[in-house]
Amino acid sequence: MIKNYIKIAVRTLRKEKLYTLIHIMGITLSITACLLIGTVVIDELSYDKQWSRSADTYRLLTIREDAGAFSQKGGTVYAGLAPTLKQNFPEVEEYSNVYPNTISLKINETDELPIKATILLADTAVYKLLDIELIDQEDLMPTGDIPKIILSESFCKTHFGNKNPLGQRIYDMPKYDNESNTYLVAGIMKDIPSNTHLRSDMVMLLNRKEELLTKNRQGPGMQFTKQYIMLRKGTDPQQFEHKINDWYHQFTDIDKKVRFGLQPMADIYLKTDFPAYQPIKGNVQHSYLFSAVAILLLLIACINYVNLSTARASSRIKETGMKKLLGASRRNILTQSLLESLLIFSTAGALAFICYQLAIPKLEYFIGHPLAFRFLAHWTYFAYVMGAFLLICLFSGLYPAWLVSGFRSIGNIQSILREGKNRQGWLRPSLVVLQLSISITVLIAMLVIQYQVQFLKSKDIGFDTEGLLSIDYVSWDNKSTALRTELLKNTAILSTSFTYWLPTVPGMEMKLLRTPGKSYDETELWYIDGEPNMAQTMGLTLKEGRFLDTDRLGDAVQADEVSPGSSSLRPCLITASTARLLEIDTLNQPFPEAGIIPVGIVHDFHSESLHKQTVPTVIRAYRAPSAGALLIRTQPGEERNAMSYIASVWKELYPNKHFDIQLVRETLAKQYEAEEKLYHLFRIFSLLTMLLAIMGILGLVVHALRLRVQEIGIRKVLGASVINITTMLSKDFVKLVLLAIIIASPIAWWLMNKWLENFAYRIEIPWWIFVLSGATAFFITLSTVGYRAIKAAKTNPVDSLRDE
Repeated sequence: MIKNYIKIAVRTLRKEKLYTLIHIMGITLSITACLLIGTVVIDELSYDKQWSRSADTYRLLTIREDAGAFSQKGGTVYAGLAPTLKQNFPEVEEYSNVYPNTISLKINETDELPIKATILLADTAVYKLLDIELIDQEDLMPTGDIPKIILSESFCKTHFGNKNPLGQRIYDMPKYDNESNTYLVAGIMKDIPSNTHLRSDMVMLLNRKEELLTKNRQGPGMQFTKQYIMLRKGTDPQQFEHKINDWYHQFTDIDKKVRFGLQPMADIYLKTDFPAYQPIKGNVQHSYLFSAVAILLLLIACINYVNLSTARASSRIKETGMKKLLGASRRNILTQSLLESLLIFSTAGALAFICYQLAIPKLEYFIGHPLAFRFLAHWTYFAYVMGAFLLICLFSGLYPAWLVSGFRSIGNIQSILREGKNRQGWLRPSLVVLQLSISITVLIAMLVIQYQVQFLKSKDIGFDTEGLLSIDYVSWDNKSTALRTELLKNTAILSTSFTYWLPTVPGMEMKLLRTPGKSYDETELWYIDGEPNMAQTMGLTLKEGRFLDTDRLGDAVQADEVSPGSSSLRPCLITASTARLLEIDTLNQPFPEAGIIPVGIVHDFHSESLHKQTVPTVIRAYRAPSAGALLIRTQPGEERNAMSYIASVWKELYPNKHFDIQLVRETLAKQYEAEEKLYHLFRIFSLLTMLLAIMGILGLVVHALRLRVQEIGIRKVLGASVINITTMLSKDFVKLVLLAIIIASPIAWWLMNKWLENFAYRIEIPWWIFVLSGATAFFITLSTVGYRAIKAAKTNPVDSLRDE
């Protein structure tokens, strides 16, 4: 019996090739998209949950409270806090200092091109933290003069081939040393999973520091470091957090506003709201957004299937009636119809999994890292997918199957047609409006994201990024003057400025000052240090007063003469917002609270991304810095030539030193990579949703034209023009598109305004985006319907009426 059902189902699907193709293509596309989105979302949500003690591991945070609200939160704490907690609280089972970093390596000391890699600097407790699994090893204890490193398996295969690197020495290109440092390969480990914020190619083991906090609150050397603690099982983290803060405020009576927090390991990647200095981070909102889009894509495909299947039900009345006369029960017909659904969904599902496997490498390239999760590698999730697939198949096919099996005999054809028409009066148009509304909403979202990204990239940020280059932090080894002299010999280079700051961070030092007139309020004041000409090199605009001057000896101090946090008064530039906030009306007057004497006011500039407001900023001047970064102003359009020249000069002066030169505009643009990727994804989503919707409408149009072929012939005989017939056939779909636009526009407006709240500087959604989206949907729908309608209207009426 099942064999006969399958034969009949195959014949039916082969007979209706267009409908079968629409069904299979739509379901294949939607399932493929859902699988890919699901892979990314599950991978994102799985970050740092794979460790055996992940649930008990926390990152220590520093939180500064101001008038009951969080004014500052950071992922570093005083050096020595973790060992102090372990000594004083039995709840702390273990701790580890972990420093993610990048490194430039040479496999052989004579190699010309370095290998850029990621590295974890950590003490030996990192084994427990990350469940590091060693494949091969020597003595791993950090002893002697040569630091020991553990390489990942994939790094070894890429750079050593089949050779075992154990015991081999490799060399770096340091930032702060004259000569390369030597490292001993003491171990090979299985790759650290890609779904962790501590993803790295290697680990360098450090001697464990047991230095403790002192009574004056300061850690060893007043350093801030990244520290993780592992609590004993069963410890309540909230209670423990209160406990350590109560202890801390009794331990020291300095600065009661500072407290410490515990951030669960599994929350660091997605839920960190202070992402500075955390290169590997995600966005939980984007994960939820992608999940919603996946569900909507699948919903559109299911709507298409239900719509077309119910539309075709009336054309199968004779077939069903004949089966009933020959003794078929409703159960037999229901089974036959469900089997057709299963064949369509199974074919589409198989094609979707093939497309999914082929698309995974492209997806990994797009997101920029390997995926730790794959459906076919995790059978539990694969079983969930298969179960969901069968449920979708059942529910999508059940209503059409129930409708077809309900036909009783050929004698009730007219009543069935009338009943089907009544059902069509609300169900089918409602589903068409729903899928068009989804498509238009996604299209509006895509346009808003595109407009916001363009705004972020084009907004004036207060300094000139064109022709501005930066060299990352290094030590200058008493060669800074020689470097400047050589660089300025090239006519493409206009000026240079050694600095202790580069764009994308607010500054290198921060003070909290009382806001004038507000006894309870404090303001973050950020300090940027560099040579006196740094403001001119950046292209800042002077509003009042003067710039800092290289020729004025009092404008700058020797770099080695001032320590961080010094309260000595120094000439400086301040931004306009700083002047307003601190109520500075007169220049050249000391402001002791901030340790400054403002000599000039520059217009506000953005030192961070436009997700945040500009911060009050002070620019101070140093001379002869021993280390830092370098800003270089070039002639417009000469950046690439200048970069090549700078690289050649660098090789002469610093043959063994790390060299990282960047276009500042590209560095700033990287701050919006997540939004760029979101825009590209929504371009694909909008194309898919619109394509699926149009495929469904095409199927409905073809079916409607088949049912009305005689009507069209009669109207033509009675004198109806092609325009009259096309208008008659298109008007119902036009009404549905207009209704979908009315429904989608306010929903999209609300959703995108919620998304734009993440930006301190944002667009106001313009009216033309809604008009353009509606017009696009209207044009595509009308073109699809109109093409088929015009083709039907031009048919010779003799062909449709010859048998009447």
